[in-house]
Amino acid sequence: MRKIVVAITGASGSIYAKNLLDKLVLIKDQWTELSVVMTENAKDVWKTELDNEAYLHYPIRYFGTTDFMAPFASGSGQYDTMIIAPCSMGTLGRIATGVSNDLITRAA
Repeated sequence: MRKIVVAITGASGSIYAKNLLDKLVLIKDQWTELSVVMTENAKDVWKTELDNEAYLHYPIRYFGTTDFMAPFASGSGQYDTMIIAPCSMGTLGRIATGVSNDLITRAA
């Protein structure tokens, strides 16, 4: 069984994150833990693009971007998969250059 982290950044495209979470919930027999971390910008973009706060209603664990005690913040957390969708260019650039300024870039 897999442990999965979904990171959602403030890039436009909240529908991709929503569709991903919908699909993952449908196949919940294939994972043991699903954790989500969202930036504040991601929450704002979600509300703007999807006109709701439905991300709060998924049966998953949520972590803030400054919660460095999240189990996947450490390499010893033994998570199988991390998906960043949508991924802002700022987040992508920080990951590519090894700059960690929040939980998403640290875990990636």
